[in-house]
Amino acid sequence: MKTRYKSIQLSENTIAAAVALINNHLYEPDSIFWVNIEPDVDEQNIHTGSILWKAFSSRGPMIPKFTWVSASTSRGNYQPAQVGLTHPTGNAVLGRLKDFKVEVPKQWVLQQDHPKRGLVIQLPDDYDAKNVIEFALHAIPVLSPFEFNKQFILQYPIQ
Repeated sequence: MKTRYKSIQLSENTIAAAVALINNHLYEPDSIFWVNIEPDVDEQNIHTGSILWKAFSSRGPMIPKFTWVSASTSRGNYQPAQVGLTHPTGNAVLGRLKDFKVEVPKQWVLQQDHPKRGLVIQLPDDYDAKNVIEFALHAIPVLSPFEFNKQFILQYPIQ
């Protein structure tokens, strides 16, 4: 069955709904809940390269995507909440974020830093949902290879 989702507009000035959405789904015992955040761009106007470039490139997708995933229990094992960030920056992502003063909070634990699959970060049990959204809204423009007006699209599944 195809997942149905809802999209909402998001900007640095309108994060309350996104924070509430995460706070309402911090832990999902039987499944995961996710939130995706992307820049609000017309994908038709973004040149992504040839199919060969996509297959053999060591970089991720052209349009950065931030994902938050709720904590859950899978096969009786607790799985902490995580965030992920796919991007076209390649190996230099952490350095680029640092150069632009976007810091990964010290309590967040880096699980993966792959040039094509992106960053995966495990969140501590007592993280602040507002920090998660603010990190996404500061990181995406730094990793985006094109200008946009700092408007974002947030997507989440409809249950």
